[in-house]
Amino acid sequence: MNNLQRNGLVGGMIACCGVAVALWLWHTAPKREGASSLTTSVTPSAHPEGKVTVWSWNIAAKSLKHLAPVFERTQPAVKVDVDMTGARMQTRLMLSLAAGVGAPDVSQFELTDAPRYIATGRLTDLTSVAAKYKTMFPASLWDNCTWHGRVYAIPWDMGPCGVFYKRDLFQRYGIDPAKIETWDDYIAAGKTIFQRSGGRTKMLPLGSNSLRPMFEMLIQQNGGQVFDDQGRIAIDSPQAREALSVLQKMRAAGICSDTALWSQEFLAGLNDESIATYPIAVWFAGTIKDTVKDFAGKKADWGVFRLPALTPGGLHVANLGGSVLVIPAQCRNKAAAWAFVEYALCTKEGQLTQYKSMSLFPAFLPALQTPTMDETDPFFGGQQVSRLFATDVTKISRMNRTPAWGEAIRYLDQELSQWAAGGMQSDGFFENLALKMHKRLDLPIAPQSPAASLGRQP
Repeated sequence: MNNLQRNGLVGGMIACCGVAVALWLWHTAPKREGASSLTTSVTPSAHPEGKVTVWSWNIAAKSLKHLAPVFERTQPAVKVDVDMTGARMQTRLMLSLAAGVGAPDVSQFELTDAPRYIATGRLTDLTSVAAKYKTMFPASLWDNCTWHGRVYAIPWDMGPCGVFYKRDLFQRYGIDPAKIETWDDYIAAGKTIFQRSGGRTKMLPLGSNSLRPMFEMLIQQNGGQVFDDQGRIAIDSPQAREALSVLQKMRAAGICSDTALWSQEFLAGLNDESIATYPIAVWFAGTIKDTVKDFAGKKADWGVFRLPALTPGGLHVANLGGSVLVIPAQCRNKAAAWAFVEYALCTKEGQLTQYKSMSLFPAFLPALQTPTMDETDPFFGGQQVSRLFATDVTKISRMNRTPAWGEAIRYLDQELSQWAAGGMQSDGFFENLALKMHKRLDLPIAPQSPAASLGRQP
C-alpha cells in the first residue's frame, strides 16, 4: 500500500518542524543499545474494553473500517474508531511521539518505514504477546518488525510479485508464458513481441525515473542488500551488479517503454497494445481492474505468470510494498489496542475479511493456506491468481531495512535515473553510490565491498 497534504505557510512550517523532530528523535533515540524508558509492554486482557483510535489511510483505512464492526462483535466492550487520515500523518505522528501525547492507540506504517519509527524507542514492545506468532509470518517481513530481538510491529499485508500480461498479445505473437523461466527468456520474448508487432508493443514500462522497484525485486532474487546485518552500506556487491546488468539488458534490447510509473501514459497502457506485461506486486491487480473499467470499447485479456528467475532454478518471487500496525508507547489502553491488532493481523478471519473487502494480500501464513486462496478469478481468465502469488512467499529474501532505508533508497533512485539518462555506464556505479551514501548517511561501508577502502570503516 502506497501513500502520497494543509496548504501555505502553516503547512510548510509544520512539515519543517516534522523534519526537525524526526532528526531529533533519530539522534536522541536509544538506537541499538537498548529500549527507551518510554517503551512499555502489553498486558493482555480476556475482556478488553474502551475506545481504540487507529490512524490509517487509503484502502487500508477502508479495510479497517469494514473490519471494525466484525471485531466489535467478538469484543463488544471495545469501540474502534478509524481515523482515515493520510495528510501529514507521518509528520504528525513523529510530533506526537516526541511530545509523548497526541498519538493514536494504533497506527499504520509502510513496512519500509517501520525500522525508522521503531528506532525512536517510542513504540510499545509487543514481544510478550506477539512472539508466539513469529513462525506465522514470512521471515522477510517479521525481521523488519523487530529490533534487538524485540517485536515492535506486526506485518499486515504484503506484495509478492509476478508478471501481469495480456493473453491476447501473447497468443497473437506466439509467446508461451509457461516457457519464460528466466529474465533472459523474458527479454527474448520481449524482443519477439516488439519485432512481430512492428515496434508497436513494448514488453514493459521501465522509465529512467522508475528503475528502483525493478532493481529491488532483482536483488531480492539473488540475496543482494543495501545494508548488511550491522547496518553498514553493502550496495557495492556482485548481486547489485548482476541486478544492474539485467536492467541494462532490458533497456538495451529496446523492449522497454520509457514511461514513468503511475503517469497517464502508464495507466493508458493497461488497455491498449503499447505494453504487453507489468512485472509488479499482487496489489497491482486492483489497479488494473479499477483502471480498465473506465475505458470504452474492447478490454485487454489479462493473465498472470510467475516472476522470472535470474538463473534456471532460481527464485521466482520477491516482495514490493506492504504495511504494519504498531501501538505507540503512550497508548493508555494497550490491552484493547492489542486485541484489535491481534484480530486484524493474527487471525485467519481478520486477514481474509480484509482480503475479500479491499484485496489486502495477507501476510499471515495460515490465511494463505485456506481454500480462499484457491478461488479462481474470472478477470484473469479463471486463474488461481491468489495461489500463484502465495507460492513460495516464505522464500522471499530478507532485506535489511534500517532506519536509514528511506534516505538510502532516494539516493539509489537518483543514481539509477542518472545512469539510464547518461548512457548506462556501469563502471564505478556502485562504488560511487556507496561513497555517496557513506558521506550523506554518516555510515560505514561494509568491509566486503570494493568501495570499503575508500570510505571510513568502524
